[in-house]
Amino acid sequence: MRPRIASKNNILAGKARQRGFTLFELAVVASVIAVLAVVLLGRMEVVQQEAERVAVQQTLLALRTGLRMQVLELYASDRQNQLPALAGQNPIDWLAEKPANYLGAYSAPEMEKLPQSHWFFDRSNAELIYILNRSNSFGASYSELLRFKVSLRQASATRTQPSTPVDAPQVALIQLGEAGGLK
Repeated sequence: MRPRIASKNNILAGKARQRGFTLFELAVVASVIAVLAVVLLGRMEVVQQEAERVAVQQTLLALRTGLRMQVLELYASDRQNQLPALAGQNPIDWLAEKPANYLGAYSAPEMEKLPQSHWFFDRSNAELIYILNRSNSFGASYSELLRFKVSLRQASATRTQPSTPVDAPQVALIQLGEAGGLK
């Protein structure tokens, strides 16, 4: 009868060993999960940067459309002499709704204290500024500024379109510098 008890213990001991993961299997699973997490985090950073770029471009498109509407309104009401006043205005004021990430107008902003991925208007230079979020997922971060300004230029006779008068000034929202690669 004793051999029977010993065989029952061996069977129970074998089943107990088969219930859990071995240390090697656990290490393999952990390393696969770690590799997948690193790939996912790297891809998420690329997607976030692309989303920020598209959001900035959409806001610029809305601002340029608002500027066109202001110019057309001045022409329609025969107030072309007020076009130079557009150069000092805050372009955000021309939008029906301000962007959710618009901080407001500042006279002397402390750039270090302003959050990234936000717009603000610098009254001292009459510039609309966007603070890019260029954070790195591994700790190092810096920000880059995109600067925009309403520009007023006197049109030349060779560059005008047939529908505009020769002496009509051109008003545009231009980017200052080449930071960020946006136009």
